[in-house]
Amino acid sequence: MKVDYISDLHLDFHIRHNGNYGKWENKTHLFLEKLLPDNKGEVLVIAGDLSHYNIQSKWCLEYFSKQYEHVFFVMGNHDYYLISGGQNKKYKNNSINREFELMKLIPSLNNVTHLYDFEEFSYNRIKIAGSTLWYPLQEQKDIDFFNNISNDSKLIKKLDVVAEHSYETFKYEYMEEVDILVTHVPPDILQSHIKYDSTSCYLNELENIKAKHVVTGHVHEQNKYYNTDGTNIYINALGYPNEWLNHMNPLEYSKEERQKFALEWNVIKSFEVK
Repeated sequence: MKVDYISDLHLDFHIRHNGNYGKWENKTHLFLEKLLPDNKGEVLVIAGDLSHYNIQSKWCLEYFSKQYEHVFFVMGNHDYYLISGGQNKKYKNNSINREFELMKLIPSLNNVTHLYDFEEFSYNRIKIAGSTLWYPLQEQKDIDFFNNISNDSKLIKKLDVVAEHSYETFKYEYMEEVDILVTHVPPDILQSHIKYDSTSCYLNELENIKAKHVVTGHVHEQNKYYNTDGTNIYINALGYPNEWLNHMNPLEYSKEERQKFALEWNVIKSFEVK
């Protein structure tokens, strides 16, 4: 089975909030259409960080539900952000209320599945499970980073990250091996962790990855990894507008090379599950 995957869409950075919801929705759909590959897979996996606005996240899931047989997604840390006074008032200073609202917006999408707490789902005999995979925050340097540098501590309200991590760890211990594991925070060390000083706010390392394939996100890179357990790890983070330019120094690459790279970056990728 061919599986398409993407993460870290951050849609409201690409298509900004617009009071004219009809126009905003249309622009969002046009943006998503450009991400589609020439040859789509059967299912799409989204590894978190859709938008800071639930209505735009709903449009995203709704659009992709019409393009794929099934869509699976996990919540990313940004999907819990309350970024304005209006959102704080609307969700009563509680990020969990934002999650509840999104779940209420998508029940009519019968082919869209929210993966959480490593509950197992089956699709065409393929086993899939996932969760956000919140940070451990056990070492002081990680706690300091979370409290003083990361936006999470300021914009995620009344969600106990440490408690969420503990519960996810408990649920993962009882999860049986699956074909596809989806997490927002990477479960293994990736190239980006050197850049982020390996802080746990960008990594929640699982000792035993109980899956043949892992789709992850959070760190804005695009790569494929093969760990010592024989697991394939895929990350296809779209990231913020023009973030791909960080990988293509104009002094080192021609305009044609940069344009080719941009086309390869701004598209949904795929892998095969047998």
